[in-house]
Amino acid sequence: MKRVTVDDGVALVTLTRPHVMNALNLQLRAEIIEFARDLDADPSVSVVVITGEGDKAFSAGADLKERGRRTTAELYDERRFFRSRWVSAVASMAKPTIAAINGYCLGGGLELALQCDLRLASENATFALPEVGLGFLPGAGGTQRLPREIGLQKAKELILTGRRFDAHEAERLGIVLRVVPREELMTAAMALARSIARQPRMSLIQAKLALNASQETMLSGGLQAENEAWLPCLLSDAWQGKLKRFEGSS
Repeated sequence: MKRVTVDDGVALVTLTRPHVMNALNLQLRAEIIEFARDLDADPSVSVVVITGEGDKAFSAGADLKERGRRTTAELYDERRFFRSRWVSAVASMAKPTIAAINGYCLGGGLELALQCDLRLASENATFALPEVGLGFLPGAGGTQRLPREIGLQKAKELILTGRRFDAHEAERLGIVLRVVPREELMTAAMALARSIARQPRMSLIQAKLALNASQETMLSGGLQAENEAWLPCLLSDAWQGKLKRFEGSS
């Protein structure tokens, strides 16, 4: 589900479900929690880069076919026991993280990218948080992290409409640091990672800690509010109807 390589202080993590546009099933989310913990503790790693395999997608978000096969009770239990670790697995890493975004970056995929400290995008990248249109809401940190990146009003527009936007708009909004040609994405991401990895490890970690403290004052409360808003949607007719469509598709 994921591949990890380490070279010269930089860990490259690749999400490897290209046949489903790197959709985040339960196993892959568990592996993300695992690699975040392990790489943070690895003394050979200073910076982590995350990308998706193939040109089509960084990640298209949650694996809705998998969710469609599960009962409401199972989804509730998963949310209750799993979410607190998943929703900030990458964001809570002490080491700097970079998302190299190729192709579709939708729903939970965008929420994963928002957990990263820095984000680069290829020219073919497409972004959206479409959950409201599915009878839900972004429930993996999107309602809290996106406003912190781009401001509340613009975040409301993107979340409430669910519209897609391209890499250049993402750059203008501040969601991504820089847009590069598709064939140069990984070169640019690894060059940025290596320039950071050359800095002293302690000052990198402490600088990130201090920078995050400027934004985190109310995040924990906001994440709790997001969770409380997410749970009623699990029982809604709109969500159940959308799931049945995915369950019945081939």
